[in-house]
Amino acid sequence: MKVELEILLPVYNEVKYIEKLLKGIHKAIKKKINYRFLVCEDGSTDGTKELLIKLRKKYNLKLISKKKRKGFSKAVKDGIKKANADYLLMMDSDGQCDFKNILKLWKYRKEFDSINAYRIKRIDYAYRKLFSIVCYILYKILFNVPLKDPSFTFMIVSKKVYKSLNKYNVLCPDGFSWEFNARAKIKGFKFKEIKIIHKKRKYGETKIYTYKNLPKIAIRHLIGMLKIKFFNG
Repeated sequence: MKVELEILLPVYNEVKYIEKLLKGIHKAIKKKINYRFLVCEDGSTDGTKELLIKLRKKYNLKLISKKKRKGFSKAVKDGIKKANADYLLMMDSDGQCDFKNILKLWKYRKEFDSINAYRIKRIDYAYRKLFSIVCYILYKILFNVPLKDPSFTFMIVSKKVYKSLNKYNVLCPDGFSWEFNARAKIKGFKFKEIKIIHKKRKYGETKIYTYKNLPKIAIRHLIGMLKIKFFNG
């Protein structure tokens, strides 16, 4: 049976949660959508890769694995290059969303090019929320993307979208969705946004947006957005 949807999951050191994540998604959509997991394992050191190899026997799962860590944005880009279904769902692997929300986005797939979720009650540290607010103000000025939550990686895009955005040089290595959505807007694609409830992360902590890393991330982010806007990325 033809795969309608590929679910791209960037993964790094998620051995405690990845099996629950796959099981939860499968249970939520197995009778509704013909799908395949596209898991981008980014150099994990905790046994995540080994567990995923075992889970390939249980789920329709394509594993893309690298020995050396590339970072979130580049890991997702590797997955996009391997995708081939009519639609691609890109989502975080931290389990902070109800998996049934996939079906909420799915029903709009034929009307819009990119269907994005936004968090109506974001569960996160205050410093991360503040960082997002500042970035959002600048982002709206530069790109005017019609999204309330452009940093959130939980979106379904059509094949024409992801195939047209699989070759750009990553300029926001710690802000995949900021960059992907801006580039989609520049190309004239049509957006739809769906509100969802955001849950507290059950396992582990963020490995990117730590308080210590935030200043250098902010500088990289600003430079990247300015390059996309004024130098065509």
